[in-house]
Amino acid sequence: MANSTVQFDLTNPQHVAMRKLMANVYARYTEARSQGMPLMALRYLGMAQGLEKVALYVLVDHTLHQLCFELTCSLHAMNSITRAEEMAA
Repeated sequence: MANSTVQFDLTNPQHVAMRKLMANVYARYTEARSQGMPLMALRYLGMAQGLEKVALYVLVDHTLHQLCFELTCSLHAMNSITRAEEMAA
């Protein structure tokens, strides 16, 4: 993930909860990829996008939105790399 200028506010319960959700989505995405389940991995990528929308439209928290956006970008990048490796094999 790129270096971020925004950080979780660990005194904010919403940030703590979102951090746990984001870590869970990331871990499940990587586990699905490592188990050879690309469709399941894409579902977790979709969940990351959902967290991004919740942060922006429900919580109206631009810091959380940026952090969720960075997670989504990271999962997209991993997905692209994995697909390229699979096609090269």
